[in-house]
Amino acid sequence: MTEETAIASFRRVSPAILASARMAMANDIPDTSKSEISHLLKKAAPILGIDGATYHALDILLGLSGPDDWKGTRRPIVAISNAKLAEYMQRSVRTVTRCLRRIVEAGIAAYRDSPTGRRFVDRDKGGMITSGFGLDFTPARVRLEEIKESVENYQRELKASKDARRAVTRLPRAIIDACEEFPEKSDIWRSSAQAIIDGVASRAEQASGLESLYAEVLEYAEQRFQEHEMSSAGDTSVTSTTDTIPKIFSDSNERTRSIERDIIPPDDGSAAEMAYENKPEAAAGDMQNRLRQAEKTAGDIQGAVLDAVSIGLLQVGCRAAQECVSVEFHGWSDVVGAAEVMRRMIGLSEAAWVDAVGRVGRTAASVILATVLEKSLRDSYLIAKPGGYFRAMVDRAVDGRLHLSKSVYGLAQSEMNTRERRAKR
Repeated sequence: MTEETAIASFRRVSPAILASARMAMANDIPDTSKSEISHLLKKAAPILGIDGATYHALDILLGLSGPDDWKGTRRPIVAISNAKLAEYMQRSVRTVTRCLRRIVEAGIAAYRDSPTGRRFVDRDKGGMITSGFGLDFTPARVRLEEIKESVENYQRELKASKDARRAVTRLPRAIIDACEEFPEKSDIWRSSAQAIIDGVASRAEQASGLESLYAEVLEYAEQRFQEHEMSSAGDTSVTSTTDTIPKIFSDSNERTRSIERDIIPPDDGSAAEMAYENKPEAAAGDMQNRLRQAEKTAGDIQGAVLDAVSIGLLQVGCRAAQECVSVEFHGWSDVVGAAEVMRRMIGLSEAAWVDAVGRVGRTAASVILATVLEKSLRDSYLIAKPGGYFRAMVDRAVDGRLHLSKSVYGLAQSEMNTRERRAKR
């Protein structure tokens, strides 16, 4: 078939659209498979700026492409009218038009317009495309290695950001414990920690500065411990106790909350969960009591949601979601760690995610998120708006009407049936 890519005169052409058209005319095309490129593009969606309705459109278009069209010198062209695609997505034609433009400008597809504007594909007896007009996904094949590298870099940056966020939450607490154990250094360490948090905007730089300060704290604590050991080495009249070990090496729950609030910065959603782990003081005011009651409610809801859901069941039921985010759900921490990527995959806003975490708990929200992503990956027609579907599930969880175990069990049973059918072939 021809390697020329025509763009209709009625289109408003941008440099990104022209760049995609040039890539579609390339002759040196890496060999790949429909499955590989589909998973890769879904992982790269947050990087490419594809979310919400655009992600839904991309999922449908990839599903309509022929598996053999991604091999050799063939070109994967999808011919579907905007009206039919709008019917599949349950959106307006104008919305579909904007979605297709975003896909093309993202550099993974190109317009291949016919003179009449109609989209169609002609194939020979062997199934090869002889002529076709529609959306050409050849640019995605041309950029295969580039997109792979971008996804790997993005996942590394995401992990580094998560580690830095945890460090900025964890290290000030450890430093506060050290201040209580060594009052002579309390003012210096507290002011240094506060200066790092107030003077540095980047979370990574904050984490680096706090790690350096914490290393100094550990070094001082070790010196004091050694001095104590040397001073009591020849004293037989004193019974040694384990209380000489500094509290900094243990997880103390007896922290002064007023001091923590002075040093520890807010942590976009995770601070509420951290506070739930700490026992509030008896003398807390009405505001703290209300917060504690809200946290208790979220904890109760989370327990009810996850009551009959095991990590093994989730691992079997959400196989496609795990492949999409490149994370195996061996434990609840794995599910929580993949939440940020899954949130972006379904086009859920950060504000909606933080609200869900505050209402049902981080683990329960992450499991609900994995379930929604799995359902949308299996059948994009069933869930037109994954973000809205997620929020509806959270509302049902708060009302006590969500039976998540049934949904996950159904997904797991469907996965097992699919495996059995494949084994019989």
